[in-house]
Amino acid sequence: MIKVAIIGMGNVAWSAHLPVLLSRNDIEISWVFDKSQNKKNILKKKNIPFFNDIKNAINYKKCDIALITIPYSERAKIFDEIKDKFSGIFFEKPFALTLDQHEYFSNHYEDYAVTIGYQRRHMGIVKTLKNIINQNIFGPLISININFGDIHYKFDGFRSKKEKSGGGIFFEAGSHWIDTVLFVTDAKNIKNFKSDKKEIAELDIECSGAFDIVNKHSHEINCNFYISNLNNTSNSIEFNFKHCSLELSLFDDNSSLKIINNGDHEFIIKDNEFYNFPNKSLDVLWSFWNEFLYSYKNKKKSEISADNFVLTTKIIELFYAK
Repeated sequence: MIKVAIIGMGNVAWSAHLPVLLSRNDIEISWVFDKSQNKKNILKKKNIPFFNDIKNAINYKKCDIALITIPYSERAKIFDEIKDKFSGIFFEKPFALTLDQHEYFSNHYEDYAVTIGYQRRHMGIVKTLKNIINQNIFGPLISININFGDIHYKFDGFRSKKEKSGGGIFFEAGSHWIDTVLFVTDAKNIKNFKSDKKEIAELDIECSGAFDIVNKHSHEINCNFYISNLNNTSNSIEFNFKHCSLELSLFDDNSSLKIINNGDHEFIIKDNEFYNFPNKSLDVLWSFWNEFLYSYKNKKKSEISADNFVLTTKIIELFYAK
């Protein structure tokens, strides 16, 4: 039985991680820490000890893995208090603003024992697309266009202040899309990064830019991005091959992978009902946790080990560089 401590019981931990962890019979949720006591009584009914003092929580029971979901601004302080008390860490994104932070948070542990919550890597359609690219089915991948725009994306609470959130729409949401592109292309490096952004109160609310991906075959792929809190967009990633384009959508019920030929014909890639499983958010997170736990128990590095997210952090650092 692997003992997990949850540090931070905000919306993501409450609505996603908690039900996933409770569904597993190989995990014990040993305790929860959060400054707010809103969920204390409900957790008590589940026989999960609750603390609003991190030192009391640490001293209560020794655990194997810490799930850290607290706001970005609080992580360094909490990490310094807990880093010697656990042998594994699951960080919810956003993770780090700089490569130095990435190294500081991850190098304290074995590479197989740290992961970052860019769960879209485990969506069935994302893995299908990665296989299509690797097998060169539609010829060389020439360019990629990322479009994410949502006027309803909320920047309230801690997200409304730069010193607490770390960044705006690019850090909070766009990084998911950037990471997905780096994953499916087997990116080994990026170059020629450029970007423009609009800000309110130091938070980026709209941005556009481009960079070149260098994949494992040293092939270069141009990637353009537009990420906005001011406009709604197609919310898709377009992959342009020599012979056609594929459109990847990453939102639960609307998740899909389409072949588009000359803009006139569309074909959804889905061999049968379960071919692209998982796609629902809780199923994807369960799968992500499953791989992390397998890596942790077997002391074996995987594609979701922390060092496989370095390029995502590199792009974040370049974007927010002054």
